[in-house]
Amino acid sequence: MPQEKRRFPAKEVEIANITGEEFRVRVLGTIVDKDEASGTALIDDGTGRAVLLFADPELFSRAVEGRRVRVLGRVRVAEAVEIEVEVIQDMSKLDIALYEQVKYAVEKLKS
Repeated sequence: MPQEKRRFPAKEVEIANITGEEFRVRVLGTIVDKDEASGTALIDDGTGRAVLLFADPELFSRAVEGRRVRVLGRVRVAEAVEIEVEVIQDMSKLDIALYEQVKYAVEKLKS
């Protein structure tokens, strides 16, 4: 039986807090720009913006301007924060107020 390739877990992080030390990240934000020529998109999470790099055209097609998404990928910090997208999920139906409440409650439980 072939062994499954395991990946490092993606750390949930706000774009403003990305230092480049992270290997894989998970970011929730809105696609604010998409460049067909370069195969890139720009995501904004309210704390900052990052360039999304797509190697897979299928993933790139899921980046729709104005849509809330969650991306998982590897971080590169050059002039700007860049994320090599491995997974992109449509989060347009997410109740953001409820999500923030749960996130707050989980942080309180950790401390």
